[in-house]
Amino acid sequence: MFDSEDDCQIQQENEIMAIKAIYEQDFTYTENSIKAPRFRGVLSIKISLPQEDLIFFTGERNASSDPPLKVRYLPPVKIIFAMPNDYPNQKALKFELECLWMRWDWLRKLERKLLQIWEEKKEVVLDYFAEFIQYEALDYLQITFPLRLNDDYIGGSMLKTIIHTYNQQAMNQDFANDHFNCGICLEEKRGERCFQLRTCQHVFCQECLSEYFIMLIREGFILQIKCPDPGCKSQHKLSADEVSEIVGPEMGKRYSDLLEKQKLETDPLVTYCPRIICQAPVKKDSNFEKLCICTKCRFAFCWFCQRTWHGASTPCHLDNTKKIVEEYMNADESTKAIMELRYGAKNLEKLVRDATAELETDKWVKSNTQPCPQCETPIEKSMGCNHMVCTRCETHFCYLCGHWIDSKEPYKHFNDSKSPCNQRLFDGVNVDDFDIPDDFVIV
Repeated sequence: MFDSEDDCQIQQENEIMAIKAIYEQDFTYTENSIKAPRFRGVLSIKISLPQEDLIFFTGERNASSDPPLKVRYLPPVKIIFAMPNDYPNQKALKFELECLWMRWDWLRKLERKLLQIWEEKKEVVLDYFAEFIQYEALDYLQITFPLRLNDDYIGGSMLKTIIHTYNQQAMNQDFANDHFNCGICLEEKRGERCFQLRTCQHVFCQECLSEYFIMLIREGFILQIKCPDPGCKSQHKLSADEVSEIVGPEMGKRYSDLLEKQKLETDPLVTYCPRIICQAPVKKDSNFEKLCICTKCRFAFCWFCQRTWHGASTPCHLDNTKKIVEEYMNADESTKAIMELRYGAKNLEKLVRDATAELETDKWVKSNTQPCPQCETPIEKSMGCNHMVCTRCETHFCYLCGHWIDSKEPYKHFNDSKSPCNQRLFDGVNVDDFDIPDDFVIV
């Protein structure tokens, strides 16, 4: 003898209430009290793996060298059902299965198995169906990992993208529902109030991490924005997107600006436009030694002296450069580090090398040459007497004292008893190696 239709409706109502309480947002249904079937709905059953595993995708858009997808959660199997009036006592639940990543033959085989479960139970079966799909379906269908799937278009998106997005959302939900001990305030917090750093996976409460990073950004200590865990081995620099997610868009933008500024300041090929109304960063063209052209205002200037472009052959006005070099050479290590951030370490190294070479050159010139009294060209004496003739302007002068000499009577200077160079024409020279001029008289 069969139970009445009223009994079936009571069982259906109880089943709907139980499934709603257990699966919450994963269960939706509609009720029609006038027309059968009374209840229709969709129950989504999450498929979770014991551990993260790999899925390889094949298809025209996936090369054999493309990396596999590493997932812990797969998009759900959906039970789309309708309850006949005499379900469950006389008739089975009407249903079909949908799943984005399962093959058609897998779904049909699984439907036959679920129908067999109703035949055995002859009672409300939605919960039995859900448990079987969740815990036994992969083994029953002999689905093993690494899994290979064809990367087809589904609803305008690629299957690989759909699975990746779903897995990330499911893991985020797991994280939000879990509890963690913050390494900063040392209090236990629910995951929805925490943040997990992407590279090292260390977890801190959002409030502590945000306040700590905002303080570092305001002080300009962006190099210290990394995992606060003292035992963290990664010590990686956080990306601008990750920092912005922690501190908010306003402070995130400041962090990005400081990162860009630091990058420009440490780049030896970057300077700034010297025009006060511009001051845009300018990257030096490797084809030119000194010439820079601002990409923003098109101002042409010298990379070394920061003045209007004066041509490659015209020397720079080096007063400011010399001051910077002296300050750097006399600075302590911390001040040097600051100057290297401002001017670029390679720039300063080159300026120091150039200044040192210039100093050595000046010393050598002063020790080994005598400037022409007319044009000031340094003249080196490699041999001969101390009567010199400038190779540039042909002025006659004394190599010992640097004074001008009358070209008509060049040796009078060396025979003048009042001259400091009297009788010193051959000072520093082996006289035996040279012919003494006929007009030179030794008194």
